[in-house]
Amino acid sequence: MTTDTLAAPPCRDTFLVTHLWIPLAVLLPLLLALEMTDIDRVVTGWFFDAATRRFPLRYDTMFEIVTHHWAKYVVVLIACAVIGAWLMSFILPALKSRRAVFLFLGLALTLAPATVSLLKSQSHRSCPYDLVEYGGNAPHVGLFEAAPPGDYPGRCFPSGHASAGFCLFAFYFAGLALGRRRLALAGLWGGFAAGMLFGLARIAQGAHFLSHNLWSGLVCWLVILAIYVVILRPGAKPSAGP
Repeated sequence: MTTDTLAAPPCRDTFLVTHLWIPLAVLLPLLLALEMTDIDRVVTGWFFDAATRRFPLRYDTMFEIVTHHWAKYVVVLIACAVIGAWLMSFILPALKSRRAVFLFLGLALTLAPATVSLLKSQSHRSCPYDLVEYGGNAPHVGLFEAAPPGDYPGRCFPSGHASAGFCLFAFYFAGLALGRRRLALAGLWGGFAAGMLFGLARIAQGAHFLSHNLWSGLVCWLVILAIYVVILRPGAKPSAGP
């Protein structure tokens, strides 16, 4: 018989090993491998028409409306609902025990994508459809390369759209705080699936490489983890409430 209650949270050091050092040890080598190989180009090439020198799905109505805009709006509505619940916790006694979790979720769902957007706004790396090899005029710039001379689009790394899905990792940490196993699993795998789905849609449109999306996921995870450590303190007694 399964239960929806998680075991007592691990000590702080064990928690950080599991949620910080192990993810970094797994993801950083993968991201560096993507940087040093042609995997990004191979995946992007699946959606590029070499004959017309364009991405056929770049202006596709369904992709633009459903996967580019509506999907992001759903996440914004979730964030607004959480912030509303946090405000209501000052009025409704039944929500008071959840106030810290609502605060954490509200901060995580806004600050994680905001951090990705900030990094993206300062990046000199261009989107695939702006690169010379895909019909644009911008040079390809490696992760550790300086910005080339000239005026190029840039501002396309990491993936802002994927962060709208990856920020849902926040519900994994909320599940840990509340001792709710199903919520934690839904947040972990749902956040991963949403981030990859949103990211894949933008890859298909020529807006990002695969590595752009994975970097976005890592940034979201680290920002959310930092907020969790500050607000909800791993190792503290779960506050599942009545």
